[in-house]
Amino acid sequence: MNHRFIDIHSHIIFGADDGAESLKEAIELLKLDREEGAYAVFATPHYGMENGFAPDAAGVMRNFELLKERAAEEVPEVKLYLGTEWYCSWDLGDRVHRRDAFRMNDTDYVLAEFLEYGGIYEPWEKISCNLLELKNRGFRPVLAHAERYAAMQEDWNRLKELREQGILMQVNAYDLELNSSLKTKNLARWLAKERMISFIGSDMHGTRPGKRRPRLKEGIRWLYENTNEAYADAVAFGNAEKLFIRKEE
Repeated sequence: MNHRFIDIHSHIIFGADDGAESLKEAIELLKLDREEGAYAVFATPHYGMENGFAPDAAGVMRNFELLKERAAEEVPEVKLYLGTEWYCSWDLGDRVHRRDAFRMNDTDYVLAEFLEYGGIYEPWEKISCNLLELKNRGFRPVLAHAERYAAMQEDWNRLKELREQGILMQVNAYDLELNSSLKTKNLARWLAKERMISFIGSDMHGTRPGKRRPRLKEGIRWLYENTNEAYADAVAFGNAEKLFIRKEE
């Protein structure tokens, strides 16, 4: 049995970043996510000059509306919402205020990431300071794929420190069960057992070879088997419904 979930992290806005390259591929990703158990998906294209992606907000919105229209026909069981995976620069609060890209369903919640690929590993001091600066600007940061950062894998208690200061955590469900990196998997599982995960995501990027497809069901099953049902429900869908999705929707 697949558990139902809300996927708050995906790259399905075609032409916006390194995710889906076409409307057709975006729909294919949504169908795969639905098969995993998704009933709602947040499109969260990258945004940040530092990571090489700064798509025009109007263009992102236009393609999102095209995707919603097609999805309503081909994947009607899945509701779509818009957000952004922002690069967490020191001045991210200014970028969010200017609406250079999108908050999570136009709430105060901001999905934020740091560079963690191509030999770049950002230091703990920068991660901590930038997230807290964003929070001090009045936003509610959600750290994307919190289990992946080298700075956190070096000292797990750094994530506990962030959580105690109000930073929320999103984990890629894949990392709870299927990731071959023990450092990443073990940290993801520790976060779950410490009840520090607030949201789950696929971080899906495409259906082409070498791209990340949505693979969540095994990780979510692990979550239900290794934590209590109330907490697993909150991570899988309850927190997202409560914090991101307005009642009228």
